[in-house]
Amino acid sequence: MQHDQPRPRRANKSGIRQVLFNSLSFLLIFLPIVLSGFLICRRYGNVQWVFIWLFICSAVFYGAWEPRYIFLLISSILFNYFVAIQLARSKSKPLLAFGIVVNLGSLAYFKYLNFILQTWSSVLGADFQPVAITLPLGISFITFIQIAFLVDVFRNSSDDLGFPKYALFVAYFPHLIAGPIIHHKEVMSQFTNARLAAISANDVVGGIALILCGLFKKVIIADTMASYSTPAFHLAGQLQPISFFDAWGALLAFTFQIYFDFSGYSDIAIGLSRLFGVRLPVNFDSPYKATSIIDFWRRWHITLSRFLRDYLYVPLGGNRHGVLRRYSNLMIVMLLGGLWHGASWMFVIWGGLHGTYLIINHAFHFLKRKIGEQSLSVLIASRLFSLLVFPAVMLSWVFFRSESWQGAKTMLRGMLGYNGILLPERYQAVLGSLNDWVMSTLHMHTGDLVTFGSFRAVLWMILVTAFVFLLPNSQQLLSEFDRSSGLAEDGHLRSRMLAFRPTAISAVVAAGVGIVVLAAIYAGVPSEFIYFQF
Repeated sequence: MQHDQPRPRRANKSGIRQVLFNSLSFLLIFLPIVLSGFLICRRYGNVQWVFIWLFICSAVFYGAWEPRYIFLLISSILFNYFVAIQLARSKSKPLLAFGIVVNLGSLAYFKYLNFILQTWSSVLGADFQPVAITLPLGISFITFIQIAFLVDVFRNSSDDLGFPKYALFVAYFPHLIAGPIIHHKEVMSQFTNARLAAISANDVVGGIALILCGLFKKVIIADTMASYSTPAFHLAGQLQPISFFDAWGALLAFTFQIYFDFSGYSDIAIGLSRLFGVRLPVNFDSPYKATSIIDFWRRWHITLSRFLRDYLYVPLGGNRHGVLRRYSNLMIVMLLGGLWHGASWMFVIWGGLHGTYLIINHAFHFLKRKIGEQSLSVLIASRLFSLLVFPAVMLSWVFFRSESWQGAKTMLRGMLGYNGILLPERYQAVLGSLNDWVMSTLHMHTGDLVTFGSFRAVLWMILVTAFVFLLPNSQQLLSEFDRSSGLAEDGHLRSRMLAFRPTAISAVVAAGVGIVVLAAIYAGVPSEFIYFQF
């Protein structure tokens, strides 16, 4: 059962290169021009000038991917603005429903038409001929923020409805590719003449620090992890047997790849916006440190979780109609959340797994209240479940990354050892006198590995694992420097020691990171950006 879906793609088209934050054209040409124009508008104009300038720049940014889709972006903005104006005058539920249906219809056509036709053809046993559709950049994010805006206007919880402000709200390039999913009032209310005049050195320094941190995560760590994960998943997609260590190594590499890809992007987006004096909501908070799946979804893609809760889970009834209804709503939300990530049954399975995890987590909380949270059995079970969170999340990534059900099965078979356990001779030397006993006891064979074929790969994996679980995240590192970072300060000694401070040493370190990142980009290191077309 094969399924077309947006997979992590190598940035090998000039258009993709131009719209990605980790490109020389963006960092050395586009961004300096945008900042120069912004400073001129701020110095000699007013906030309306800023709206118009940043919208023009955002439209150019969007058009670099596919110029004809600028008209789609503008048409979407005009339609939703017109509906919002009418909703502000008359709180009409049919009009709100019409606006939502049109937005979802556009999303369904561009993102899900081929998926729907392919599924229908499979049911009927007919041949499937895909429709030639190029997926517009960030269409899911654009759709979601505009649906949220219409609902907010209907609920009287939106900001003022000036058109330049609204147009920029939708097209604002820092969040355009992959979020965060913003609300009009929380972000656009910051675009005022007073706020523009009050942009501080802290905003600029903090923004640059976040951008550099995000670029390092994306270019140096995520892309390195991709070089270890991609070959094995590619072989699994071709139904080639994957050995035990290769399967687990590739899955672990992808687990860290998507972590640093998304974390890096979030840092860059927030940092870019801070250069304009605007704070985007935190979207990523060390999710692999979560002690439960509930906690994981409070930390991973925070604004998507918020959107699904406020605009889907609560309208469905939330937890107001009994336990069974609550669990059904959770599963529906997670299935749709999975489908939101891409037009594939693999994403639906991924969402279904997380829906199952959440139901188990909520059921366990219910039992804890019944039995007593201080019961020894409950404490032991709580600790066990907390240890299972990361493996459970890892397991779900198999389906998120696999291109087909058969590819996922091939990977799972490798993880279970059905395809044998290979160990290169260079690793056998490390075992010394225990080599023969270990090889025979575990039924291992000598062979080459795709993922962990070198000591360098193993060292990278160890360092990245320590990075994820032992170090504070970006916002925590900036918390002492910027008390309004959005996250609580990490009280650990290592966080205080590593905390960012604007000193000569930090300037040298930042310059070094910048040079390393630019050199890696210039060298043409293969780059995959997982969320750029969601």
